[in-house]
Parts: sequence; C-alpha cells; structure tokens
Amino acid sequence: MPLFGFICEACAMEQELLVRNDEVPVCTACGSDKLEKQLSHFMPLQGSATHAEPVGCGASQCCQMQGGCCPFD
Repeated sequence: MPLFGFICEACAMEQELLVRNDEVPVCTACGSDKLEKQLSHFMPLQGSATHAEPVGCGASQCCQMQGGCCPFD
C-alpha cells in the first residue's frame, strides 16, 4: 500500500495519503479530489559524515570488509 505526498489545489494543504489500487485520493481538510502528487524525498543510506568501522566475519584471516565477509577455509 503506497503512501504518497500530495498538495491540495483547493486549500493548499500538504498531506501524505495511503492510496490503494485505482482509488482517487481526497483532501482530508476540504474533501477536494484535486490533489497534486509530490515527488518523494529519499533518506540517504548513511546520514552522517563519519564512516562506520569495518565489521568482519571474525575469522583469523578476515579481510575486515564493510558489512562482513566470507570466512576463509
């Protein structure tokens, strides 16, 4: 069930609405169906300027790759 951001063209209210299948969303403030879909804002995978320390698999010959690695035989 996708959640979309909209701005109502009638009352200018900004809102996020759950839209199922072919439903026509309506403004929760004024009831208008004249809504303009907004572009989504994506959150970055890593929100800070510092980098996480490498986390290895714990094997004696571990390469310390970010996110772990496969142990050596």
